[in-house]
Amino acid sequence: MSNISYDQETTLYKEKGVGEPLIFIHGVGLDHAMWQQQVNRLSANYRVITYDMLGHGGSSHPPGPYSLSQFVEQLSTLVNKLKLPKVNIVGFSMGAMVAQSFAAKFPEKIRTLTIMNSVANRTSEQRKAIAARVEEVKKLGPQVTIEPAIQRWFNQEFQEKNQEIVNEVRHRLETNNADGYIAAYTLFATADEEVWQQLKDITVPSLIITGEYDVGSTPEMSQQIHEKLLNSELLVVPDTRHMLPVEKPEIVNQAIHSFIQKHVN
Repeated sequence: MSNISYDQETTLYKEKGVGEPLIFIHGVGLDHAMWQQQVNRLSANYRVITYDMLGHGGSSHPPGPYSLSQFVEQLSTLVNKLKLPKVNIVGFSMGAMVAQSFAAKFPEKIRTLTIMNSVANRTSEQRKAIAARVEEVKKLGPQVTIEPAIQRWFNQEFQEKNQEIVNEVRHRLETNNADGYIAAYTLFATADEEVWQQLKDITVPSLIITGEYDVGSTPEMSQQIHEKLLNSELLVVPDTRHMLPVEKPEIVNQAIHSFIQKHVN
């Protein structure tokens, strides 16, 4: 584990392997450890870098409210401090929002972009539902969201057969810094509007992936992103909910690897 510092903030990151730089960005309430199965496989071919977003894990927990630009600045600083001329970026859920915003602002820094289980263009009903969850978190604390999240994120069969993996995710959610989580979750509930407006500025080769049964980051949302990004491919993984990189690592790893190889000069 290593740290970089900038302004008053610190980013905890980890890297393994050599080759093309490949950066993974986790989702809200999680941390770099969610990518372990990607690190194990893809570090054989790439310089794999994972890190904790602001308000999460071992990185700084600045006071809220948070803005999407703070997370883009954090990623930009990491890329610059590690002296990476061009990177391949994979963003999951809230991390996908950060990745898309970064790609819109710094296209010259990106070789490929993978947008995984991303929210896009929420309907009024979807917006009301996430806003209600935010209010519930603010009133009752982050603990109230954990079990409902587990049920949304994982198939029942996977939960039954992989209790240790699910419990690791549950433990991460249980041990989050409450203020940082609430600030990040509040941003997650609204940032899709900002990202939606930025899609027109994304020109890099993009792979869009989600699960067939992801109720928060639906196949319809990924289809809309795909239609907005001219230089993109779409993959909907059957019989999978939100935690696609954890439930179906072989499919995810192969898709990322194949997509990068197609676009590496």
